[in-house]
Amino acid sequence: MEDVEYRKMFTYEDSHWWFRGKRAVLARILERFAPRPGGLTSLDVGCGTGANLRLLARWGAAHGADIHPLALALCRERGLANLARASARALPYADGRFDVVTLLDVLYHQRVDDVDGVLREAWRVCRPGGLLVVTDAAFEALKGPHDVAYHGARRFRRDALARQVDEAGFEVLRRAYMNSLLFPVALAVRVSERLRFGRSAARSSLARPSPPLNWLLGAVYGLEARLVSRWTFLFGLSVLVVARRPTENSAPRT
Repeated sequence: MEDVEYRKMFTYEDSHWWFRGKRAVLARILERFAPRPGGLTSLDVGCGTGANLRLLARWGAAHGADIHPLALALCRERGLANLARASARALPYADGRFDVVTLLDVLYHQRVDDVDGVLREAWRVCRPGGLLVVTDAAFEALKGPHDVAYHGARRFRRDALARQVDEAGFEVLRRAYMNSLLFPVALAVRVSERLRFGRSAARSSLARPSPPLNWLLGAVYGLEARLVSRWTFLFGLSVLVVARRPTENSAPRT
């Protein structure tokens, strides 16, 4: 991701409807599948500028790993600790270290040249019985200038990503699309961007909306956050997979 996009993320992450909505979804998932607030140790792989770490800290000690030094510097500017500069393929933690491991819009990126390898590494650091939460960009048809600016290499289908998580050794608990209620609007925006700028242009969609629009979009995403842990949408801007590492002796498939 371009440095300017990290700085924009840092500026907008607390208030922008997109980030707030995604954190609301994550909170609902944790409330349903990891219902022991205060006693869990979590790892956010590809932690970016750190807003998700503050949410994870409600459930216990939250750790973050990212390969980009600017991302980690911005995390520290937030006052966050427990940070490591590391590739998602080679995490500097012991086997079975974490109760919760998150990969939030990480597998999408060009730096991830082996999605299956990253999922196996997440399995390694997740304790038996621990939880994995994956979110990422959905549908190749939505690829456009925003993906170029964010160094996006791929988008996912729900069932295909769930199969990869299963093959990494996890038991899939929930597979869903999210940000579905706004899908028609987003599809129109992405098609318009491609027509105006071309697929190869680097142009981020992240900008500060007007307060009324930010409130409205946030309310829609907030409504969906209350539904997505149990309802199944047929499409969406993002895909969600929730899984658990089995407690019996098991290993990732190779």
